[in-house]
Amino acid sequence: MKVSDILTSVLGLGFLCASALGFADSENPSEQVACRYEMKVMSHANNKALTDHRAWFFWRQANMIQTQDADGDYGEIWERTDNGTIQYRKLYHTDKTAVEYMPADRPTNQMNFDWYKLSSMLSREELDALKLVKRTHVLGRNAELRKGKTDDQNIEVLWLPDEKLPAKIIRKDKNGSMELRLAEILPLSKAPRKPVDLEVIANYRHIDAADFGDMENDPFVKKVMAAEGHHHH
Repeated sequence: MKVSDILTSVLGLGFLCASALGFADSENPSEQVACRYEMKVMSHANNKALTDHRAWFFWRQANMIQTQDADGDYGEIWERTDNGTIQYRKLYHTDKTAVEYMPADRPTNQMNFDWYKLSSMLSREELDALKLVKRTHVLGRNAELRKGKTDDQNIEVLWLPDEKLPAKIIRKDKNGSMELRLAEILPLSKAPRKPVDLEVIANYRHIDAADFGDMENDPFVKKVMAAEGHHHH
């Protein structure tokens, strides 16, 4: 499972509509952090329990979010421009290739980005929908245990209010469960593993995702389409 799957279907991006809480833009997370997360997905299929364990990295800066799998082969990057638009690219580091999703094409690909949610993995509305059970500490930091249920899912979140990041997310439904756990969090300046530099990414081959359909004979496109089931998201 790729990081994109984690930040969309697994974490449920957009599973709640916006509420009328009226949070100010100044509350957007801005602390520069480097995190390592571990994820365990258990699914029940054909009366068999299947378990998938993964680790991945998350880096947050004021106007950039970057993720990467543990092997460093695949990642994603979101950049917020001065006019507020969000540039999104999938990064295939082994192939030194970046696939770009233009704003006009993203509705077709069911991509509607909320910067707060990208920065925190959960939206303010999602957190507001979860009941505060108790205040505690984790990794030496203040934390809030929150629980709730939506769309037939039982959700438990251990939230770091100062960092505006989850220390743990557990989702359970009739098909299985997903557990995301924060293994390490450091200031970005002190992190031993850093995000890929923008100058490096600028030297990658760049492909517009909308052009994939016309590039079926391209070796890289063939490989990606085969890995994603002969269609590109």
